[in-house]
Amino acid sequence: MDKKEIGEMIKMRREEEKVTQEELCIGICTASTLLRIESGKFSSNTGVLTRLLERLGLSADYLREATNDEDYIVRQKIRDINHVNISGDKEKARAMLDELGADYENFSVENRQRYDVMGTKMLHEEGAIDTKTRLSHLEDSLRLTIPNYSESKLPKYMTNMEAQILRDIADTYGELQEYEHAINILQHIKDNYEKHAVDKSYSAKRLVDICYNLSKCLGLAGRYSESIQIAKDGINYCDYVSNLSMISSCMYNCAWSLSRRNNYGDKEEAKKLANEALSLCTPKVWNSEELKQCLNRLLKEIDSQ
Repeated sequence: MDKKEIGEMIKMRREEEKVTQEELCIGICTASTLLRIESGKFSSNTGVLTRLLERLGLSADYLREATNDEDYIVRQKIRDINHVNISGDKEKARAMLDELGADYENFSVENRQRYDVMGTKMLHEEGAIDTKTRLSHLEDSLRLTIPNYSESKLPKYMTNMEAQILRDIADTYGELQEYEHAINILQHIKDNYEKHAVDKSYSAKRLVDICYNLSKCLGLAGRYSESIQIAKDGINYCDYVSNLSMISSCMYNCAWSLSRRNNYGDKEEAKKLANEALSLCTPKVWNSEELKQCLNRLLKEIDSQ
């Protein structure tokens, strides 16, 4: 994709959503620069184009693939490290991360965030840092691009990396059983994607995970009705993007909160959802065996009520 095609696509998306050039480019570039980008007359760096695309709710992956710049190469290496780590080869993942880190000073700020988040995750899994220290590290990573970050001052507009770090911060609050902190952050991210995303399919893919975690925290906080609604939002987003790997988990959250709210008809709905989730819980579903155990345990609880 050449610069003219990229510019035309940015302009088309911006006009579809009735966003002015001044609104889109604030904090990224000048309106005159955006005009030249949209006209295909400005060779902007990848970072500027990426932030413009993400502000429009569009994926910038293809842009990095097309340019094949060093930022994209580092990003792909960090993804590879994450896949190796998830597969269970922790020693190889650590060696890959250490090798990549030798060039840390030359990384873009976003790749420093990616590297720091990956390193923090691995240190926590290794038991080298506790959960509170993990939280502190994640907040420091976010402040690389949002210096004034605090829970009382969450960012209105976010890049995908910033949203990911915020989600990780919320998940860490959840591990600490500080559910209200987690709920506040996850609800903010959900609202941000729903209000500002232009590409609904793109945002829906991210909202699946946000809704799952938000409904879980709401349920654990005893806010059952809200948990049920958010879990149903997650189920709808799973349907929208055909995400069969997460729909069973969202159904479980919904059924779990229904069984605990226990209003008229909740028991029957919870049982129906749990059985449907079991039928969808194939080996392709992440952590399927553990999820099946949870669903079967929930069904026994419902029958004993």
